[in-house]
Amino acid sequence: MPFFVALALSLLLTWAARRLGLATGLVDRPSPPDAPGSEALKIHTAPIPVLGGLGVITATLAALLVVGHELPAPVLGGVIVATAVGLVDDVRPLRPSIRMLGLTAAGILMAAWLPLDRLSPLARPGLVLLVLLLANAVNLIDGQDGLAGGLAAISCAGLAAVISANGGDPVLAVVLAGSLVGFLAWNLPPARIFLGNGGAYGLGSLLAVLAAQATLGHGWHGLLAAGLCLGVFAFELSFTVIRRLGASQGLAIGDRRHTYDLLAKSSGNRDRSTLALWTLGAVTAGSGFAADQISLAAAITTIAAAVVMATAAGGRLWRAATGPQDHSRERG
Repeated sequence: MPFFVALALSLLLTWAARRLGLATGLVDRPSPPDAPGSEALKIHTAPIPVLGGLGVITATLAALLVVGHELPAPVLGGVIVATAVGLVDDVRPLRPSIRMLGLTAAGILMAAWLPLDRLSPLARPGLVLLVLLLANAVNLIDGQDGLAGGLAAISCAGLAAVISANGGDPVLAVVLAGSLVGFLAWNLPPARIFLGNGGAYGLGSLLAVLAAQATLGHGWHGLLAAGLCLGVFAFELSFTVIRRLGASQGLAIGDRRHTYDLLAKSSGNRDRSTLALWTLGAVTAGSGFAADQISLAAAITTIAAAVVMATAAGGRLWRAATGPQDHSRERG
């Protein structure tokens, strides 16, 4: 029931967010064809509203109220702050330092409430860092229709299974998955609305809460399981940062050398690229659940093997990305 409540609300609220974006001009506009490099970066051909994340986050919070599962006030406040920072950035681009400060404040709000002390003295700052990392990871991977929303929904399914298996309450994960599926009805190719920075940051903060919930339920097992469930996001973030640093390129400077871009180029089709990454996301989410059920040593071995394979894949992608290409600012 929570899944379908969230799905129905998301279908309606994403439609409303689309209308609001068109009415207010909050859209991502294609760049002029004569702007160097930007034509490759802005792959859509018409203005697309960027308020999809507002629909997803609002549908998630409303569905939680409907099913009688309210978020604690500090966690709710953190999600709202993260989403608000992204929405402001959608309206008027903020300096990276301001975005980081806002997301840090959101993480601190969440970490102040969650009972993390029994895990480690580093658990609270670790959650703040996780909010920063996941918010940016979702933003980085949100460059292709249906990709970020689909991967996040798959991750939520894996995290829901991990949380439930350890006696926790998976309602937040189930509701968020439902909201994302409703959003995908409007975001699958050709997308009629994007998540925007507001959606990326709000979604990243909620995924961080779910990872914390999995860790609280099963300690190191839960942490490793959550890492695997979010493995595609972790890979894209790591690959992008290492690639840009290696090329002496600014971290806030966008390009079309992301994993999904390179897969689309090799397969000749962006839909195949999205499907391949969805499939990989399902494999890593399933591996996360399996890692939660086996011994800790076996779980560590599993994630070590995943890191080795990801490193090898990253090396191949790095070689594919070494050709010359123009750069422009990352779109939300």
